[in-house]
Amino acid sequence: AATGYLDLGMPEDAWNQLEEIEARHRTLLEVLKLRLEVCRAMDKWQLMAEIANHLHKAEPQDPGHPLDLAYAIRRAHGENEAAAVLKEARPRFPEEPLFSYNLACYRAVAGNLTEAKRLLAEAFSIDASLRITALDDPDLVGVWDSFT
Repeated sequence: AATGYLDLGMPEDAWNQLEEIEARHRTLLEVLKLRLEVCRAMDKWQLMAEIANHLHKAEPQDPGHPLDLAYAIRRAHGENEAAAVLKEARPRFPEEPLFSYNLACYRAVAGNLTEAKRLLAEAFSIDASLRITALDDPDLVGVWDSFT
């Protein structure tokens, strides 16, 4: 039911459904993954970060967990703290372009456009389709403006 509510854009109802799960089942990974998405939808950044950190420890082979952790930390604490998470995890996932892409976004927001461009080139070399995403990314406006 919680998934359905979330899909319908009703995160509060999804949250309430998750609260009805027996305490002994609340720490199941599938429940935590859904709760993480509900936290994202409700802008509960600190709790999302805590859940993502737990998931990252439980499933260290999944690159999505440090990406989610960085996403939440960025919103709760800023780009520098989020960048530290990505830099630490990135060497374990050399084929995942979103580490370089997100770092490029953080660098662009901070005004370090040279570094942002270098990181974007890295991300694009792994997944060229990210070029389309980058064109509409508000974090990268400074990068595109630097070419005019």
